[in-house]
Amino acid sequence: MEPLALALMLAATMCWALDQVTGKLAVKKMDVSIFNAIRPSAALPLAVLYVILTGDFRISELKFIFAGVLEGVIGWCASLQLYFYLLKKGFGHRILPISNSHALWGVIFAVLFLGEVARPAIFVSATSIVIGAYFLTLRGDKSGHCSFVMVPLAFLVAAMWGSNIVLSKYCIGGGMTMGTLLVIITASATVSCNMTMIFTHIKSKIKLDKRGIGLSVLSGTLGFFVGQILSFLALRMEKASTLSPLYGCTILFGFILSVLILGERPSKSAILGMIFILIGVSLATV
Repeated sequence: MEPLALALMLAATMCWALDQVTGKLAVKKMDVSIFNAIRPSAALPLAVLYVILTGDFRISELKFIFAGVLEGVIGWCASLQLYFYLLKKGFGHRILPISNSHALWGVIFAVLFLGEVARPAIFVSATSIVIGAYFLTLRGDKSGHCSFVMVPLAFLVAAMWGSNIVLSKYCIGGGMTMGTLLVIITASATVSCNMTMIFTHIKSKIKLDKRGIGLSVLSGTLGFFVGQILSFLALRMEKASTLSPLYGCTILFGFILSVLILGERPSKSAILGMIFILIGVSLATV
């Protein structure tokens, strides 16, 4: 693998992990819907500026535009609304690994909807992730309160993010440029997230917190813009199949940062569960 591509991809996964951990700090200061509305709104001007400076914008067929909008609504709005709700209710070192198993779901959806051939490793991968989820739900310490209800919801988030992989592949494979896709996704996420915020606060006042706003902007910049651009640059140097296993590093970085930054204390069973899920994701993308 090209060393620079490796460095860029690892930097991207670190950005995504920082985005998620920063997000948990932000939702302690404000409502999840407000936080999710700020994130893409902060990233959209950066995405537009990027395509203006690079000229990486081309009008695509309607079906690809629709797929990009669908990715923004499902993968960047609905999934994140549920994801950060779970982070607000449960421990990051338990929710992060399950939600970031989306590489597995990307493989499954690629088989179902893109007609790709299933590999035997996919079944071993699924088993490993299920075992990991079991260990993550065990109460190895008194501070844990991640219920069994949160686990299937975290898997739902992973499935939504897995659909992103297939939708992105469909769009780019159809000739849509990465800059065009980034703008369409970010714009549709901005609209849907702000509509969600307005709908959920029809009868209540929107309360803003300065620190929460700053953290939300940082989270959106890292996750919606910087991480995506770094991964796009890496993809220009290496094949997607070569880089895809590195997406699993988001799990590892997220787990470590949840402990270091948030001060969480994972139990031995949670650590074991994280290892099983990391192995499962790696097997799915090898």
